[in-house]
Amino acid sequence: MKESIQMPKWMLDKWQGIADLLADLLSIPAALIMKAANQQMEVFITSNSKNNPYKVGDKEDWHGLYCETVIKSKEKLLISNALINKDWDQNPDIKLGMIAYLGYPIFYPDNSPFGTICILDDKENHFSALHEKILLQFKQVIELDLALVTSFELQSSEMINTINEQQKQLKEQNNALQKAKEKAEEGNRLKSAFLQNISHEIRTPLNAVVGFSELLTLPNLTNEKRDYFSSIIIKNSDQLLSIVSDILTVSAIETDQQKVNIEDTCLDSLLQDLEDIYRQKYDGKEIVLIKRIPESLRGYKIKTDKTKVNQIITNLLNNAFKFTDNGSIEFGIDFKNNNCEFFVKDSGIGIPEDMQDEIFNRFTQTNETISELYGGIGLGLSISKAFVELLGGKIWMKSEVGKGSNFYFTLPIK
Repeated sequence: MKESIQMPKWMLDKWQGIADLLADLLSIPAALIMKAANQQMEVFITSNSKNNPYKVGDKEDWHGLYCETVIKSKEKLLISNALINKDWDQNPDIKLGMIAYLGYPIFYPDNSPFGTICILDDKENHFSALHEKILLQFKQVIELDLALVTSFELQSSEMINTINEQQKQLKEQNNALQKAKEKAEEGNRLKSAFLQNISHEIRTPLNAVVGFSELLTLPNLTNEKRDYFSSIIIKNSDQLLSIVSDILTVSAIETDQQKVNIEDTCLDSLLQDLEDIYRQKYDGKEIVLIKRIPESLRGYKIKTDKTKVNQIITNLLNNAFKFTDNGSIEFGIDFKNNNCEFFVKDSGIGIPEDMQDEIFNRFTQTNETISELYGGIGLGLSISKAFVELLGGKIWMKSEVGKGSNFYFTLPIK
């Protein structure tokens, strides 16, 4: 609603300067910007001039006010001397000694009334054409300011509505997740640890989305801050959607609802697309990304589920980049024993030997410290393992702490 629009300080200061300039330039006791609301006129801006009886916040019900008539008629009103005008000799402003009036209506961009800009005198004043011209020009300045503020408010409102809708969708997905968790076996130690971890992982981006959404409602936001807050909201929303997507995928795997869609898949095209994505995504990271594919496999196609193969390699690359601060990441494909053997190798932190047998289990990370430091809920490798087995292949790994990890998986050639 327009009544709730917050006027920025720079604009209020500007309007105050207009009122003061009018009073001083035209040698009158009062120059006002009035706001109309709920059948009342409120003093919104009043000049800091001698003998001005009006104070900011003063309100008067509609019952024959000068400004009331301007609002209703949507036209200029000029009263030279209310005392000798039978239509105005009972006007409430006479009690304050204001007997001469010149005012114009102020409109929002949709032509609905904001209020008035007016000048008043305690003596008879016929107000010249110059008075009218000056007042009309300031009216236009104020209406331009209102158009600017209303435009920013509308953009902010639309952005907030979009974010609120996104929050609603996230909450609906979270509710669906909650129902899925209620069906899971209780008392399992790994799943209990998972629930604690996921609570943190979901709460962190959700709090960011909610918190920065509230900041967007603050008045006087610069465009730079608005864009910065929006980018944080989008980033955390994407993170939250990714977490929920992984959990729903695991739920589908557990209930045997994952379907396989076999299609001709060009291997080097698949790897090239991934290389392009990760080079752009991690452009600023001090890591050399290397793609390897034998010349004999360029243009080679196999029949498999392209989407699932892409997800498997994506999960492995995500882990490689997450746990590698510098050095290299190598990924590619080879042909061995009538199978396509894919690999992702990194020079990251590595995996302890006692954890290597469990690393593909659901909800597993190497230790709590790693989980706290790098985040995540430990589902990526288990999803990859499930997809590889669903496609008739196998997955394994080799790793040494401090030197990096190598992940391999095979797919049958069909």
